Amino acid sequence: MMQLNVESGSLLARLSGSLTIYEVGELQTQLTDSWSSGQPMIIDLGGVTEIDTAGLQWLMVLRRTLGEHLALKNHSQPVIELLDLYQLASFFGDVIVLSEGR
Repeated sequence: MMQLNVESGSLLARLSGSLTIYEVGELQTQLTDSWSSGQPMIIDLGGVTEIDTAGLQWLMVLRRTLGEHLALKNHSQPVIELLDLYQLASFFGDVIVLSEGR
């Protein structure tokens, strides 16, 4: 599920639930319909409970397409684990904050 808002000129997408092959197509359609060319995008990953390689590939395509206009924030534990598994944290270049419980 994705909740979209515009904050300070940026499109803020808050994701929750699964980010898997079954959701990526619908999420891409929602983003395409809501995003204006040149508009910065922030994706809040705090509510992601499950992510697979299709979800990771979708985030990678967004990074390659939008470059510095894309920021990922509030990475959930499943997202952190997958980024760590594939050693892709530096690819995204976003700050990943680990809580004491992680």
